[in-house]
Amino acid sequence: GHVHRVYHYTRHLILKNGGDPDPDDSAIAVAAAFHDLSFATDQTLDYLPPSIASATEHLETLGLAELAPAVGRMIGFHHKLTPYRAEDANLVEPFRRADLVDLFAVPGVGVPFALRREAQLLYPKCGFRGFVCRTLLLGALKQPWRPAPMLRW
Repeated sequence: GHVHRVYHYTRHLILKNGGDPDPDDSAIAVAAAFHDLSFATDQTLDYLPPSIASATEHLETLGLAELAPAVGRMIGFHHKLTPYRAEDANLVEPFRRADLVDLFAVPGVGVPFALRREAQLLYPKCGFRGFVCRTLLLGALKQPWRPAPMLRW
């Protein structure tokens, strides 16, 4: 469910900002599918580099290697604590905000409550937040000197 919600919220935010998400639909879809993949499969907190590598490999297999830099930035900065303003900001920032609103239901990032409610009905959370919290806690206990390696300034 998280993948679908982030995908749809990202498209909504791009449209809301006056952009057209259609030309970047493949990049948005691949970034959404792979952005937390290694977190889920490897249950590690240092999951951004392997998630980017898996997404890049997938794009190369599809013959879409040219999308890898943008997708890599979308994945690599989706936990940035401040707004992203560098290359591909038109994709990275809406993606970052979409992930933020889905995980923490943060108001004021541009995704209306009605859209969030509809998306959660279509794509239920099914224990996702609990899984995230458990994995974060276990990771912090295993590596207390590095409790959140996925965060970026």
